[in-house]
Amino acid sequence: MSENRVIGSGNRIPWHLPEDFRWFKRMTQGKTVVMGRRTFESLGKPLPHRINVVLTRDPMLLAVASDNPVAYRGAKVGASALGVLRQASDSQMSLPSTVPTELLLFGDLQEIVQADRCGDAWVIGGASIYEQALPYCAELFLTHVKRVVEGDTFFPHFEDQFTAVADVLENEDFKVTHYVHRERLLA
Repeated sequence: MSENRVIGSGNRIPWHLPEDFRWFKRMTQGKTVVMGRRTFESLGKPLPHRINVVLTRDPMLLAVASDNPVAYRGAKVGASALGVLRQASDSQMSLPSTVPTELLLFGDLQEIVQADRCGDAWVIGGASIYEQALPYCAELFLTHVKRVVEGDTFFPHFEDQFTAVADVLENEDFKVTHYVHRERLLA
């Protein structure tokens, strides 16, 4: 987010930070990324070597996914990620960076949350999805863009739930800060 909490403008990220993109790619490859439909549409395709979980309220998209899984730009579309997540969890291994690209649609964040030990899942936007997911997050890695930008989408307030524990990457344009949920710090 920028200094004024902006995370988007016109369904696009209003900055270009290649070093941050490389860090993001390194951290999320082989993992599950959770996003809203508009974030997915802004990407234009599933992120490779990740399980792409898209939350949508569009009943037509959910019906297509549940009734007739189809190939989507080389990605498997399925109605539920729970089986994939449980399989990775049961084997207690992290998914390798060579994990096939998958696209899975859900209508509700609760369905994902109810999966037993679903492993590392990275919530990648947008604002509504962040707001819904923050109460379930143990950790937060947030890129702070060191400028004020114009935009129409803002990161929700989280400061009362999380404590900064370290800056994991920093340069003149941005820093990535690692936060831990306060309940975890007290445990």
